[in-house]
Amino acid sequence: MTKRTAAAGKTAVAEVKQAGLPAQYDFGDDAGGGFEGQDSSFLSIPFINVLQALSPQVKSPKQGGIEGAEVGMLFNSVTQDLYPDGFEFVPSHVEHVFVEWVPRDKGGGFVAVHKPDSDAVVSAKERSTDRKLKTPDGNDLIETFYVYGVMAEDDNVLGMAVIAFTSTKIKVFRGWNTKINMFAHKKYGIPAKPPLWAHRVRISTRMQKNNKGEFANFVIEPATENDVFKSLVNPRSELYATAKQVREMVLGGQARAAYETQASASTDGEEASGDQEVPF
Repeated sequence: MTKRTAAAGKTAVAEVKQAGLPAQYDFGDDAGGGFEGQDSSFLSIPFINVLQALSPQVKSPKQGGIEGAEVGMLFNSVTQDLYPDGFEFVPSHVEHVFVEWVPRDKGGGFVAVHKPDSDAVVSAKERSTDRKLKTPDGNDLIETFYVYGVMAEDDNVLGMAVIAFTSTKIKVFRGWNTKINMFAHKKYGIPAKPPLWAHRVRISTRMQKNNKGEFANFVIEPATENDVFKSLVNPRSELYATAKQVREMVLGGQARAAYETQASASTDGEEASGDQEVPF
C-alpha cells in the first residue's frame, strides 16, 4: 500500500482554500440539495488511533501492514493516513460512555455504546469484583471518552475526526481538560469562558513505561507555543464555525463515529477486545 502521511493533508488544504471562494460557486437555493433526510448512517467520522507494537498497521506491507507505519504514529482509521509528527485539532464535543466489545477469543468486534448510568453499566459495576466490567454475555465494557472535533493546519480545516481515550489515555484527556477549565480568561480581557471549540491543540504521542512494558500514549498541548491564550481560535474564523458545526451534527444525529473501523484499526487490544495487548 502506498505510504500516506500528514503531507497528504497539504493537498487538502490547497483544495479548501480554493473551494467556495469564486463567485461562480454560489449555488443559491440549490445549496445543500440532495442531502435532505440523511442521518448518521450516511456520515461516519474517522478515528485517530495510536499505533502500538502489535497494531496490524506496523506489520510489513507483505503481511497486510502499511508502508512507513511505526509504533507511536497517529493513524486515521478511514483514510489510512499516517501522522508521524502529530496534527492540530479543535475539539468540539465530548462523550463519556462505556463501549461494549466482544472478547478477542470469542471473535472480537464492536457491539454497542452505553451511557454511564445505563442498566448495562450499573449492573456490571454491581457484579464486578475488580475494575473489569462485563455484560452477562461475557462482553467487555470499556470506559471511553470520545472527543469529536476538526483536524486543522493553522486556520484551515482538514476534516472531522474523533479520538477515543481509554485506560491510561483517560489520564491524558482529564489533565488537558482540567487545564482549559482552569484557564483564567478574564486575565486576558475575555469576558466569558471560551467554548470547547475555541481551543486549538496539538495532538502527538510519546513513549511511556509501566510495570508491564512500554507503550505509546497521547500528548495534548496548546497548539501555539504551548500557550492556551495564544492557541485560541478566532470566533469569526471558518475553523471555529466548522468545529461548532461538528458538535451540532453529532448532537443532532447527522454524524457518528465510524465504530466499525475502530475494531479493525484499533491500536489497543484492550479497547478492541478486552485483551492486554498493550501494557495498560
